[in-house]
Amino acid sequence: MSEPDSFDPRAFHAQFDIAMIVACSRNGVIGRDGDLPWHLPEDLRHFMRSTKGCPVVMGRKTYESLDKPLPSRLNIVVSHSMKDPGLTGVMVVGGLDQAIEVARRAIDEGEVGAPIWIAGGGTIYTQMMARTELVVRTLVDCVVDGDASFPDLDPELWTMRTSFRVDADDRHDFGFEIEWWERISAQK
Repeated sequence: MSEPDSFDPRAFHAQFDIAMIVACSRNGVIGRDGDLPWHLPEDLRHFMRSTKGCPVVMGRKTYESLDKPLPSRLNIVVSHSMKDPGLTGVMVVGGLDQAIEVARRAIDEGEVGAPIWIAGGGTIYTQMMARTELVVRTLVDCVVDGDASFPDLDPELWTMRTSFRVDADDRHDFGFEIEWWERISAQK
């Protein structure tokens, strides 16, 4: 997998304050029973490359779905009930405003780079959509049932900057398109 020629995703991402990264089906499903409804190794690599060295904000269920905290990132978990696990690189906060404040402080102090990544789940995506300037969406070529979803991108508010395709093969359950959507009011 390679991004489009002449497109440097890390440099592009760093221009934004808040960005979302998500993989969803054609009908918007992002999860089922606390897991992804597909196996897409190249998309996971894309997620890891994109978010490495940055703060990543997620809800408790998303955090609990991980095998371990995301390495080389500041994992900021939004939860009213979860206790701080006391792990290096993991902070638990009570709300999204606090999560963004913690992430901005870490960026300002040079602990991590920009942007602040929003990594789910569905409620977090919905609550942060109005504050987000960039959405990096993997659109998976399937329609599945699930219990978590991603909101639609309004074409009057968002424009696709670039995309590239990965076809289904023996390692990927489905083909998919990785798309970079920029909020029209945030265009540089």
